[in-house]
Amino acid sequence: MRITLIRNGGIIPMTKKAEKDVDWSEDEMKGLLKTIKNDEDAGEKRDASGYQVVYNAATHSIDWDKIPAKYKKTFEELKDNLKIVKT
Repeated sequence: MRITLIRNGGIIPMTKKAEKDVDWSEDEMKGLLKTIKNDEDAGEKRDASGYQVVYNAATHSIDWDKIPAKYKKTFEELKDNLKIVKT
């Protein structure tokens, strides 16, 4: 399966994106999304940036600090490969 990491916002608002193929099961991905779900609205914070995961044509806001150690390397690789998306 392919997942996409998106980073939005910042002092100079921009969108960055990276994609990666992973060998996680459907149930594993659903459980991960429940675990890393971000309950805060980044739009309420000035100059805030946030991360989102696109999976199954749905976008999920995530809390970077909630990512379990098992998945941290994959998310760090995605973060290291973020590229600016031209709008």
